[in-house]
Amino acid sequence: MRVLYGIQCTGNGHITRSIDLIHELKKYVQVDILTSGAHSEIKLPFEVKYAKKGLAYYFGKNGSFDLTRTLKENNPIRFMNEINSVPTYLYDMVISDFEPITAWSAKKNWVYSVSLSNQATLLKKELSKPKVVSPFSKLIIHNFCPTVKNYGFSYQKYDQNTFYPPIRSEIRQLSPIQGNYYLVYLPFYGHKRILKHLAKFKNEKWIVFSKYAHKIEVFDNVTIKPISNKGFIDCLKHCKGILCSAGFGTTSEALYLNKKLLVIPMKNQYEQQCNTHFLNQLGIPSIKSLKKKHYSIIEDWLSNDNLPNINFKDEKSILIRKILEEYISYNTIQVE
Repeated sequence: MRVLYGIQCTGNGHITRSIDLIHELKKYVQVDILTSGAHSEIKLPFEVKYAKKGLAYYFGKNGSFDLTRTLKENNPIRFMNEINSVPTYLYDMVISDFEPITAWSAKKNWVYSVSLSNQATLLKKELSKPKVVSPFSKLIIHNFCPTVKNYGFSYQKYDQNTFYPPIRSEIRQLSPIQGNYYLVYLPFYGHKRILKHLAKFKNEKWIVFSKYAHKIEVFDNVTIKPISNKGFIDCLKHCKGILCSAGFGTTSEALYLNKKLLVIPMKNQYEQQCNTHFLNQLGIPSIKSLKKKHYSIIEDWLSNDNLPNINFKDEKSILIRKILEEYISYNTIQVE
């Protein structure tokens, strides 16, 4: 059996969670990989069969995405050509981690396809969600990756097709320690702006990982570092708490390690608005932006020593077997 696995490479979360899932999938079937998107720093430990540009948004420095660059870099004609260039008809199944080329190509070629992402959870109509902040962003979520079946990741179980976040083995193997600093990862803010705000909280030490930093710089109580997978994991292990975006990957790893967590969702990004909504239900605080008017919430968070106590079971084996079994069942029904 041949499977084409599509990975969205805007950000690092899709890549990090895909690694262990692909390892598990390779126990049963032959797997080829397609990647598309931009702005990731994590490298896959597998050969990439198809590397495409696809569709992606680009992070800005003021709390949102860079609209000008996003419009400039995304070419609809190129996207259609990429869909037509991928021979999904050679595969028995396509798995898309919020990767549109594989999903649309599978739809075009009548190939069985599966959505495997936290975004797939947002397609559930019965799930409580926040008021729409960006109708266009919501529209993208619902039409970006059309597939036959949806398997969603979430902080909580909602139904039989919802699974706990797939925590990568590098994180599961850690024995976390509560150190004397806070880790910061806000990829849609420039580190100069982050520095300006964190410098106000002089009683705490901060380590900021920035997409825009090229070297380590130290400014009194704030250290700026370029993004490094090994360095980030080490800081994650030893930090006192985490101030980060509402991206699903980092927040899931923070909760798994029982680290104190405060999130800032990206503006006009429906997925992160929903993630914030779900995290608030678990008692995780959030602020709308990095501004002076939210300092009191940050101060309350810093003074509160309550840690999250959430257990994410490792469900990757159950999930992969379920996907394969339901593929067999689907094809049996089609034959009958």
